[in-house]
Amino acid sequence: MFVTVLSLIDILAGISLAVPNFLSFYLGIIMLLKGISSIVGSFASGFFFEIMGFIDLITGILLIFNFNLPWFWILPVLKGIFCLLIGFGK
Repeated sequence: MFVTVLSLIDILAGISLAVPNFLSFYLGIIMLLKGISSIVGSFASGFFFEIMGFIDLITGILLIFNFNLPWFWILPVLKGIFCLLIGFGK
């Protein structure tokens, strides 16, 4: 259930990168905290190639500061779909 909620947040954040809306800033804060948590946890366990955490971190920064990188919105949406499928598989 928790993985499903987090993957839906990823998808919403990706959509907010493509089409900015009133939730962009708040989703940015959530994504930034989610990315920092993921990166710190993976570094603590000795895994230094946490690409999904960096995607969350960059997405959060882009949403908070209202930047727009063309085609970057695809990464959080694909990550969200992947995690959603993994969450349904369990």
